[in-house]
Amino acid sequence: MAQGPGFCPEGEEVKKSDNITKTKRKKIPPRELRIKMYNDVLKLRKRGLSITEIREEIYRKYRVWISLPTLKRWLRGVCNPYDGRGIPSLELLKPSEDVANVIGVILGDGYSSERSHGYIIGLEAKDKEFVEDFGRRLGNILGRKPIRPWKNAGRYVVEAMSRVLFELLRKPVDLKRIKPYVEHCPKCVAAFLRGYFDSEGCVHKAGYIYLFNTNYEVLVYVQKLLWKYFGIKSTGPRPHKPKGTTGYNPRTGKQFKTNKDCYYIYIRAESLLNFYLYIGFTIPRKQKRLEEYLRRTGRI
Repeated sequence: MAQGPGFCPEGEEVKKSDNITKTKRKKIPPRELRIKMYNDVLKLRKRGLSITEIREEIYRKYRVWISLPTLKRWLRGVCNPYDGRGIPSLELLKPSEDVANVIGVILGDGYSSERSHGYIIGLEAKDKEFVEDFGRRLGNILGRKPIRPWKNAGRYVVEAMSRVLFELLRKPVDLKRIKPYVEHCPKCVAAFLRGYFDSEGCVHKAGYIYLFNTNYEVLVYVQKLLWKYFGIKSTGPRPHKPKGTTGYNPRTGKQFKTNKDCYYIYIRAESLLNFYLYIGFTIPRKQKRLEEYLRRTGRI
């Protein structure tokens, strides 16, 4: 189906600065046509064409202009026309280690947000391996190839569109809603805990593993999972920083005040080996520090 020159495939209103597409918002074409265009976009990119050249080639073939923001998101792997087909509804989302891990990450450093162009699930962090693993798991859940991270101010970012995952992970996350995915099996529990500790955990030089969060209920839930499934003992939750504490963000160079009380738990020394064997870290620097402590104390 051919569309007018002002068409934007993701339903976005085209900016006036775009000299090619100065028209009103048009209807989104059938998904089948968008999928064909998407596949051609990836092929053209592999041939080394620029974004402008890709856009012109797609128009010549389909008589449809793809908006620049949509084209860029397609090439970055943030979204694609396949989104939503693999998970039509939350009821059809199957429990898996990938789903459990993504839930753990979102409870920590990850984010879920509703934006003008869709529902976003994402992660921004300094550890490339952590973000790459998150992108791979997101791709598996959505039936896609691994979503590649991009750099932003020295940090790595991965994002994907999914209304179903947003419904599951919108904050504040409902523990009752996520439990069937987290506690599906011991492997899912371990994947959840690994994602959460990757996000919020800290390995002290003395060997202790600390876990920080402003959600007291989540920390208590994590403690129960650690003990119930893996026999891992932890202490707390204890107060860390009260609401209104002045902090410093080294990335922005600015001071800020916390708007929530922060708590922490830590894994007891006698349980560190179990944590290493059953959970561990995706982030190499954290895993290495844990291994060094266990070797130093003769536990491995």
